[in-house]
Amino acid sequence: MKRISLSKPLSRLELEWTPSYLTNRQDVVLDIFRHHISYKDGLPPYARARIIDLIANQLIKTRPHPALWVSVETLGNWFYAELKRLVKFKIPMTIQPAWKPIIWEWQFSSPIQPTHIQEGDVPILAPLFDPKEYGIKGPALRVLQVLARLKTAYRPEIASLSGFSESHVRNLLKQLQVEGLIERRQIGKYEGYAIRTKGLRIVHRSWNIPKGVHFTKYRGEFRYAGERHRRKARMWRALLEKAYPDIQIWESWTEVPLQRGIPDALAWGTHQGKEMLFWLEVDSGKSSGQTMQRIYSGRIAQACRHAVAWNLPIIFCIMGPGWVVRHFRRYDYSKFTPIAVIGHDWRDFGGLPQYAMGEWRDDLLQNHAIHVSKTKLPFDPSQYPPKPKKEKVIKLPKPKSSKPRFSIGETDDDTWSGDRSEAEE
Repeated sequence: MKRISLSKPLSRLELEWTPSYLTNRQDVVLDIFRHHISYKDGLPPYARARIIDLIANQLIKTRPHPALWVSVETLGNWFYAELKRLVKFKIPMTIQPAWKPIIWEWQFSSPIQPTHIQEGDVPILAPLFDPKEYGIKGPALRVLQVLARLKTAYRPEIASLSGFSESHVRNLLKQLQVEGLIERRQIGKYEGYAIRTKGLRIVHRSWNIPKGVHFTKYRGEFRYAGERHRRKARMWRALLEKAYPDIQIWESWTEVPLQRGIPDALAWGTHQGKEMLFWLEVDSGKSSGQTMQRIYSGRIAQACRHAVAWNLPIIFCIMGPGWVVRHFRRYDYSKFTPIAVIGHDWRDFGGLPQYAMGEWRDDLLQNHAIHVSKTKLPFDPSQYPPKPKKEKVIKLPKPKSSKPRFSIGETDDDTWSGDRSEAEE
């Protein structure tokens, strides 16, 4: 049992010290720290698990025998179970739902060694994050957290991932821009929004990231994608909520690493009262049919293994041009019973086919007719007259030249056998 002095402040960690005293002695404790997290903070389980590992590293550096109690605010079972699977458990640790007020020593991953402390000595920890200290409210912080992960995004993409309406997000973005937390930035052809360093610091505080650690590689989208590919993935939540009226999405992320595979977008929620995951893969159709079949057969098998391991149904969607979706009609999906596979043309926003476990469903026409979008335009197209066509100018042929043509001479000029004077005549 080690004796330590708690005079050194642990100002880099925003935790709650909850010691457990042993045998009625005030100088011997189980050195337990409590860490609060929520599923609504815009981070997938993989990034949240890395934050827990970083906090454990900081505790190892500053405490002789620390233990960590992770209190998780979540709905359903998937987020909680996935977090437990991804954490490395470097120190005695327990991950429990937020509604549990107390824990017991046997609930930790390994035994906790007691620590001897001086009487009245309490560790000085950094205060827990309070958005009111920064003059922002919960919805504005939610938008800021989403933008911190995306780095740059358009307003509809932010509205989709945050779960708010576009009009509400427009007002929140104006507030954040006035506070100097975000800025307007050119993204490709159009203007969007980008988070500034000041806003990123606030988000890191809200995520309880220890100071002085590098979190960039865990925070953002895991892979780079083209502009249209990325936009379709970011609008996945809005598409689901429009296609299935009885759906409830708890959270949605783009380019989120799982144990096997990295979906372009992953939504987590309930449909018809059942907890499930909605896995999206976007394909631009630049590969051959044989290559796509090889790639997606592996990804569908990965999603099937996840569904079995989590005991959770998964809706697997392949989105792309019409010919890409039609290409996957020819394969047999009956062996993938824990998941349902659907296909959708990425030009149509607002409609998805009804799914069935172990089957392929799509909402495309059976023939190769031109796809007609079912989405109603938000304006009257008749008020915009067609652009007048330019009159075709007929170019006249160039007149033939009146200059005399030069002769190429006789073929036997170089072999003249007569007299020179006769030749000159």
